[in-house]
Amino acid sequence: MVAYAPGPRRRGGIGRFLAPVILAAVAAAVALVILNPPRTTGGHRPAARPQAAVRHLPPYWFVRPGDTYAEISTKTGLSIAELQAFNPDVNPLNLIPGERLNLWRYPPKPRPKPPGPMFWTVKPGQSFGSIAARTGINIIALEQLNPRLKPTGLQPGDRVRLRH
Repeated sequence: MVAYAPGPRRRGGIGRFLAPVILAAVAAAVALVILNPPRTTGGHRPAARPQAAVRHLPPYWFVRPGDTYAEISTKTGLSIAELQAFNPDVNPLNLIPGERLNLWRYPPKPRPKPPGPMFWTVKPGQSFGSIAARTGINIIALEQLNPRLKPTGLQPGDRVRLRH
């Protein structure tokens, strides 16, 4: 009787090819579910909205022509009820372009505008005295704000600091 010796055995076969493909498909499906949570059927709000997404909203929405609460709700992820609660003085049926809507319950207060310009560019014939008279700033304060400038040596084009 003749016995044949087995040849070299192939390892892996089709499993060697399919395992990485299946693994990649499962990872892609999990990523899609995490990045795009399912929405409810009745509204514009996701079923489970991550809290981190709310923190990245700007404090205000400036209404554009044609905007409605439903569109703003879809774009921001806030519910219509939240928009109404954050903006009790706004008529949702009559949004005016340019109107500012709060997207946070307690939006930050606007920063006060600083008083006047920070620098004065010297024109021909001007001195510390004339600049102080025009701006209403004390001449001693101007000299303290500008220690490198000589009051007698001002040249046209020099920049005089008016405030800190």
